[in-house]
Amino acid sequence: MRTSIVLIMVVGLSSAAIADPVAQSSTLRMNQIQVIGSHNSYHAHPSEPLFSLVKEAYPAAATWAYDHPPLDVQLDRGVRSFELDLYFDTKAIKVLHVPRFDQNSTCETLVDCATVLRDWSKAHPDHVPVIVLLELKEDDVPQANIPVLSFDQAALVQLERELTDVFSPEQLIRPDDVRGDAATLREAITTTGWPNLDAVRGRILFALHTGGKAAETYASMHPGLKGATAFLQAYGDEDYAAIYVLNNPTNPEITTRVKEGFIVRTRADADLEEAAKNDTARRDAALASGAQIITTDFFAGSPHEETGYVVTLGEDKAARLNVVNGE
Repeated sequence: MRTSIVLIMVVGLSSAAIADPVAQSSTLRMNQIQVIGSHNSYHAHPSEPLFSLVKEAYPAAATWAYDHPPLDVQLDRGVRSFELDLYFDTKAIKVLHVPRFDQNSTCETLVDCATVLRDWSKAHPDHVPVIVLLELKEDDVPQANIPVLSFDQAALVQLERELTDVFSPEQLIRPDDVRGDAATLREAITTTGWPNLDAVRGRILFALHTGGKAAETYASMHPGLKGATAFLQAYGDEDYAAIYVLNNPTNPEITTRVKEGFIVRTRADADLEEAAKNDTARRDAALASGAQIITTDFFAGSPHEETGYVVTLGEDKAARLNVVNGE
């Protein structure tokens, strides 16, 4: 009977261009699959001639030379996790990479991006959960002459409000939805576990991809993340631990955390290096690690234009059974 369920789920998790088909299972949980995510998901190629001037002064900026299609197009191609860089603005939180020098985006504000995700999700209600990492950017950029505001408590309140203005509670997966009656989120993850996959299809999960003062402030606003809209990236054994970002796919902690029940994001490539050489070693390590989210700049439909490097789960698959904990 168990084998039959697994085979059904493999079929049910296929298809990138349409909503993921429903496959009923009383056992498979949302952390027992793997999906492809995009890095800097909003990113559009920097504008010329400024970009050429920036590269002369800062050669590492050459790694900014890539385009991603809009978020809904990525979803159509099977991407099920996103990364958005956020800069605080009292009018509307902005989504961009580097102020002035690399600020082109397919959705310029958090509300814009969230609206695209909501509309696609409503049109494809059977999709596996989409996990969105929100990276809070607070460092000043030399020579940009644009002040970078901190994500203090007022900014974090605004961030939550912008999300809840777009999404209704039933469209989200929030910490309260996972904790249940457990004393802490970490306890829930390591005992009861994540919700069943079929119970959370068609929903979005947001996690703050940040540490330091902003994370401390958000944790103090929502002790144990009770009442929080978003999860917080874990770094150790925090009581709110649920999601880890471990970008080196050869890090043995990935498999350890996955077996403990946590969700992990890793990267199949970085700074365009592996793609330019069609070096698949890091990609293969990421796929084998058990990380539920394998992030790349080169997903289905967007291979490297010269080498053909691409990261997929197989033809037309939006998700697959996790190679570490999916059986």
